[in-house]
Amino acid sequence: MAETEAEKGRGLGRWLWVIAGAAAFGAHLLFGRDSAFVERFYSRGLFVALRWIWDYTLGLSPVPLLFVFWAAAAVWIAARILLRRPRRKGAARPSPLVRIGRAARSIAVLAGALVFFFYVLWGFNYDRVRLETHLGLATPGLDAAGLADEGAWTCRSAAEARAAIPGASDAALDSRLLPSDLESTLRAALGRVLKDMGYPVPGRVRVRTFFPGGWMMRFSSSGIYIPYFAEGYAAGTILPCETPFTRAHEMAHGFGFTDEGDANFLAFLACAASGDPLIRYSGFLSYWEYVAGDLSRAAPAEFKTLWSGLPAGMKADIQAVQANWNRYRGIIARVSSRIYERYLRSQGVREGMMSYSRFVNLVAAWTKAKGRPK
Repeated sequence: MAETEAEKGRGLGRWLWVIAGAAAFGAHLLFGRDSAFVERFYSRGLFVALRWIWDYTLGLSPVPLLFVFWAAAAVWIAARILLRRPRRKGAARPSPLVRIGRAARSIAVLAGALVFFFYVLWGFNYDRVRLETHLGLATPGLDAAGLADEGAWTCRSAAEARAAIPGASDAALDSRLLPSDLESTLRAALGRVLKDMGYPVPGRVRVRTFFPGGWMMRFSSSGIYIPYFAEGYAAGTILPCETPFTRAHEMAHGFGFTDEGDANFLAFLACAASGDPLIRYSGFLSYWEYVAGDLSRAAPAEFKTLWSGLPAGMKADIQAVQANWNRYRGIIARVSSRIYERYLRSQGVREGMMSYSRFVNLVAAWTKAKGRPK
């Protein structure tokens, strides 16, 4: 009887994770977007403390924590299999209904725990005060003429940065041209941008290389930030011209900016302000691609003119990026994009996947107010 009571106690304890997960999600809905309470007490309070603690403990691991988790999970599963006690002779086997109930309970408990830790470790940043609200930026959008002007400026800036890269030719850039201290350089550049905007810059956010990177790209992603490990990952198969911008984007997530447009905007400013020409080029090239995408939809003829004026080296990089992505596009990418669209909307991001392109309006508004990066 005592054993049964203990089992009941453990079962009740597990349900607390379901309650905790539901409470965290409910709090997220209650706070809503643009919450001054979340900005003050979570984004600039609890999250900052967690960032410092994590980065100078588990974050010091020389091995990506995702890989450590996979290894630990494999060992745990193997141990459970090898050490599994045989069923006592004559013991009754639970009915299928009981087994289904136990499995459902385990899934619910796991889901509750994942939701709870997602919000506590990072997810409440979805409710913080919007970046443009904090900066006082008006983002009405650009018409075709504005996009064409933005594209021409970005093209000139990218071409100037590319011409300054030692060893660059008219062929697509080689990975050997990337700076060896890329992560620390990006962290310092992004930190300066955030400090100038009045944001805290806690800890030392890591962005690791994910292998096999092709699997990440098959899910239509070049990078990802995983709150449970408090570090970002960039696919090892992306090209050098994409790498700095992608890593800076994931790093911005690590500093508490959940919106994809915000992360793009901060990554661009960090790259554009860098003293390294390849990092600067990556920022301008990535921004050009977003501007060009908007322009191609708004004014196809203007886009063709913009494309025809690109230097040979920029064209080579863009075509290499497109060819590389085409290797991984398929049904998995389409399904994962739809799932991510729904995920973003569930977090209050009304634009869904289009929030990535919101970055164009942010940059245009910022440069209008502050001047274009030089």
